[in-house]
Amino acid sequence: MNTRIDPFTRTPGIAGKAYIDNGIADEIITNFCSDESSKYVYKITGLRGSGKSVEYGKVIRTLKEKKNWLVYPLSASGDAVSTLISKLSMEKFIDSKKTTSSISSTTSVNGNAIVVSGNESVNVSKSFTENEHFYSDEAALTHMIKLANTKKYKVLIGIDDISKTPEMVKLLSMIGSMLLEGLKLYLIVTGLSENIEDFSTEKNLTFFKRADEREITALNKYDIAFMYEKLLKIESTEAIKIQKVSMGYAYAYQVLGSLYFSKKKNETLEDLIPAFERILFKDSYDLIWNSLTPGEKEIIRCIYKTDSGKADDIKNLMKNPNSYPVFRNRLINKHIVNGDTRGYLKINLPRFDHFIELWGDE
Repeated sequence: MNTRIDPFTRTPGIAGKAYIDNGIADEIITNFCSDESSKYVYKITGLRGSGKSVEYGKVIRTLKEKKNWLVYPLSASGDAVSTLISKLSMEKFIDSKKTTSSISSTTSVNGNAIVVSGNESVNVSKSFTENEHFYSDEAALTHMIKLANTKKYKVLIGIDDISKTPEMVKLLSMIGSMLLEGLKLYLIVTGLSENIEDFSTEKNLTFFKRADEREITALNKYDIAFMYEKLLKIESTEAIKIQKVSMGYAYAYQVLGSLYFSKKKNETLEDLIPAFERILFKDSYDLIWNSLTPGEKEIIRCIYKTDSGKADDIKNLMKNPNSYPVFRNRLINKHIVNGDTRGYLKINLPRFDHFIELWGDE
């Protein structure tokens, strides 16, 4: 009996056979590899579960396999600078071995001492470790990157789900300084828009604020239907039905595909909805909802209470209609609300209205 392997996945950063290419990773790879490109930093933003880590992972894995690239993914938490120095020091072309030197001198000691007393000539030997305590982290890191460049290596630093911490500010500040020196150093990060915007208050991180940003939007409905038809081996009409339920949300696309792949023969798409909701609510929507302010939550509730999502109808339901523009812009910036149609707001998250109905008052 042959065991069927599920082509869909819920693992962050991995899309597998179900990957739908939106071109973002390829654009970044092409620019990083081109000697004619002047793009050294990319920020990938989007809603939780939109597929940011998938694009990030593709860039990291692709460049790791290329000759003359040193790729260092770093954790968004912890001491990123020390970790990067440690990873670089492991490279064969960097001699990170500590050498001990000995200094001998003859001196005269007067009076009482622990070892000698009276007038006596003694030989004092002092040992020290070269480079230890003498070079700052920035000096050591800059030296290593320069050495890598002289060996014809380009260096890529990656940070998934970045957020502002003193350690991360320190790392980005150093990267900015090294970019000004003309080093072949590249940076790719992913993160929620609000987390990336937190860095804009740092005066010495102008390079990061102005760096190219790519937003992960909804997956193409035709691509989703095609992949469902191909991977689930179903008719196109059924694939379109499943696609409509996913609403282009990347995580929903993967979850629903996996549930359908594993369903029993007598089960229908409708039978999968409770499990689909449970996974989305627990893994994604709970985090999204808890990250919102009371004012942002009020607008979302009002959007669902209207039949059309028309701005005037939303304002009529709000306690303070004058706050509408502020919270509208925040929700659009957080990629939760779609405001492409003038005068209307829409939320492209499957079953999110049911989540609000059940859990929106907590």
